[in-house]
Amino acid sequence: MKMQTIKQQVYRLTCTANTKQLKQQRYDLTYGRDLRFKKHWMAILQQLKELRANGQDFSLADLEESEQMLKASLFEVGRLSGMSDDALEIEWMRIKLETQFSDIHIEQL
Repeated sequence: MKMQTIKQQVYRLTCTANTKQLKQQRYDLTYGRDLRFKKHWMAILQQLKELRANGQDFSLADLEESEQMLKASLFEVGRLSGMSDDALEIEWMRIKLETQFSDIHIEQL
């Protein structure tokens, strides 16, 4: 497999356009690797394939979609319980602020 093909697969799987963006957005994959060498690109590609197979890799689009679904669910349940849109928006902002400092589990919501 040619190095350019490997790079393109890595870019596609990480939703990046070039090596600079890959290093910035996925430092965990590039740390300690010299990206001038094919074997390092192969190692990154293999790591990505394993993460995908285990369902552990999420793109930014996946995370944003999940956030929107969670917000929609919060508003739906909140309206059923009689909360106003303003109160729900405040609750959503509280949740987002709290997640910056610690993990929130679905049971807490």
